[in-house]
Amino acid sequence: MNKSGINRKTHTQGFSLVEIILAVSILAMSITFTVGAVIFGQQSMAIAASRNRAVFIAEEGLEAVRNIRNRNFSNLSSGTYDVQINNNRWQLTTPGTQTDGFARTITIDDIDSDRKKVTSEVEWPQTLQRTGKVTLVTYLTNNQDSTGDITPEPASTCAQYCQSIGTYSTGTCRANTNQCRQNTEKYEPGGDTFCTGGPSADTCCCKP
Repeated sequence: MNKSGINRKTHTQGFSLVEIILAVSILAMSITFTVGAVIFGQQSMAIAASRNRAVFIAEEGLEAVRNIRNRNFSNLSSGTYDVQINNNRWQLTTPGTQTDGFARTITIDDIDSDRKKVTSEVEWPQTLQRTGKVTLVTYLTNNQDSTGDITPEPASTCAQYCQSIGTYSTGTCRANTNQCRQNTEKYEPGGDTFCTGGPSADTCCCKP
């Protein structure tokens, strides 16, 4: 009788210990999963923010080249460049300059005597093992007639659309209208057609 009672007691204690170990294991896995999900979410937000910044820098490059074209089409020689403002005017410069880790390269290719292909590429360290890249392409024509006047061309980017309205200096594709307000910009739905960067860049925000 006594031996039987001792065996039942030992069995009950052993079963309780297994339950405790199992509960602790499940809790540890839950904590690991939660922490991993939080870290992944933060990384995803950081990557999306970096991509938005890269799209803005790439668009700025195209707009700068377009501005240079408007002064004189002959200023656009085939080659690899970056752009910067000098004496309040955009100028083509040597590539390699970085802005907060973002490196932009502007490539101009001849199509024929009156057309150029312009590629604006931006790279940045997305993670320790991966480099992010955004590439935008536009085509520019010699839109100066024999008198030197410029013939307007249809908008092909959010920035162009905003400028065509006449009251904005430029435009940027952002994630939503809240980001427009946060950056002191105004949402213009007509420019959404030119924002094709996905959910993180499908809203055209125009800057006065």
